[in-house]
Amino acid sequence: MKKILLLALLSTSYCLSNAQTLTSGNVIVLRVGDSISTLSNTGNKLALDQFTTSGTYVNSVLLPKTGSNAVCLSGTATSEGQLTLAGNNSALILIAYKTAAPYSSSVNGTTSSSVNRTIVSINGSGTISLPTFTTTSFSANNPRFAFSNGTKYWAGGANTGIVTGSATSNLDTIVTTSSTNTRFLTNSGSQLYYSTASGTVGIWKLGTGAPTTSGNVSTPYIITTGSGTGTASPYGFSMKIDSTICYIADDRTIANGGGIQKWTRSGSTWTLAYTLGTGSTFGARSLAVNWNTTPPTIIATTAESNLNRVIRLNDTSSTVTAVTIATATTNNIFRGVAFTPGTSTLPVKFTSFNATINNKQTNLSWTTASEVNNKGFEIERSTDGVNFELIGFVKGNGNSNSVNKYNFVYPYQSSAFYRLKQIDFDGKFDYSNVISVQGNDLIIDITPNPFNNVIEINSNGNLVTAEVLDITGKVVITESINGNKTTLNTTGLNNGVYFVRINNGENMITKRLIKN
Repeated sequence: MKKILLLALLSTSYCLSNAQTLTSGNVIVLRVGDSISTLSNTGNKLALDQFTTSGTYVNSVLLPKTGSNAVCLSGTATSEGQLTLAGNNSALILIAYKTAAPYSSSVNGTTSSSVNRTIVSINGSGTISLPTFTTTSFSANNPRFAFSNGTKYWAGGANTGIVTGSATSNLDTIVTTSSTNTRFLTNSGSQLYYSTASGTVGIWKLGTGAPTTSGNVSTPYIITTGSGTGTASPYGFSMKIDSTICYIADDRTIANGGGIQKWTRSGSTWTLAYTLGTGSTFGARSLAVNWNTTPPTIIATTAESNLNRVIRLNDTSSTVTAVTIATATTNNIFRGVAFTPGTSTLPVKFTSFNATINNKQTNLSWTTASEVNNKGFEIERSTDGVNFELIGFVKGNGNSNSVNKYNFVYPYQSSAFYRLKQIDFDGKFDYSNVISVQGNDLIIDITPNPFNNVIEINSNGNLVTAEVLDITGKVVITESINGNKTTLNTTGLNNGVYFVRINNGENMITKRLIKN
């Protein structure tokens, strides 16, 4: 067990020129506190502490604590401070209050217009930026997590739903309100998922892909209710890119089902395989997994109210013992954890994977920056993003440290999802991210919007069904269609936001409508 003395480090003034390098493959934990000030709801200073996976302390990146770019988090709100590695591995991402600590009152009670909630991004050189913020979301409540795919940002917390923005637009577009109290969000391939302990407890699928518009319906994906005693309490999680394994941090006590849950999928059914311990009676809150190691390397923060820990587990069995990497000191608490920017979780490092449609052909192209023991790539196609079939194979380049470009052509049939199954010479394999190809297969026009009682649906082809869903995702109207248009009568539905889901037998389109 290791403890680190941070008092001397924290007396140093924040300066971009003193940025600390983050080394690929290491572990980063967000620390709230400066070893001096008592942890308080008025906010505490922030730092990122870097360790090797064996527990050697490397350095700390101090986040701005004074001036117009100062940021802080509540020292007592355990749900705040989740940390993610951007989907393109370029930066660490979190959301914080844009104010110096201590604030004059409880920071999570402030309005977002008076104390903005801001994204904080830290690249591999330790350079800090605040790319976007919100003046409306999470007002008078907790911002908890943020994620980026390299260009767009998503954030969540209490009372708003999940919001999105970019470096040129605020975090004000609410992409879903299916869950308004969320805890963590990350990707598996090109699909975003989030955790919640409200409503149907567990991991939810956020619309389709990585949505950036409003009105997306989210659906439960892994329901953790019933796993242990009392209400399940999922926080951070990591899902394998083929969506067959998911590790979930649950902050209940170990005796009640908390710890690091391992869920496995067969077909469409997820089952709790077992729960890994944390080396104490406490559960876990934040979690990151390196899927490139055998077995996977899990890093987590534990749920003690003080002097909590960063732990490492290599999932060899249900009885594996957690190794403590670091223990927080007095007036400090560990929150989110992630691997450093540049950390690769695949044996083949992909730099791109794209698809285009040309002359009724789907053209797939991808590029690798390096390859180890790479026999080749199986190309897989899916119409629903879950069930894939093999459609071809492209030979790899074995071992390579240079850039390699590949392509594959397949007849265009309809909108579909594609992924690459990279296979080693020894039979081991892993998956790329999933990409989608959207053709002009189905065009839908729904009028009027807003509507009173009757809505008209017109399309460019024959339709099979039309469904109306309420804000929770519950289907409230279903109608079969035989033709390219229909009329729905919504008399009896209360005023509010609804979603109309249209199916032509191959594809589905969902649109957001308002009844008034």
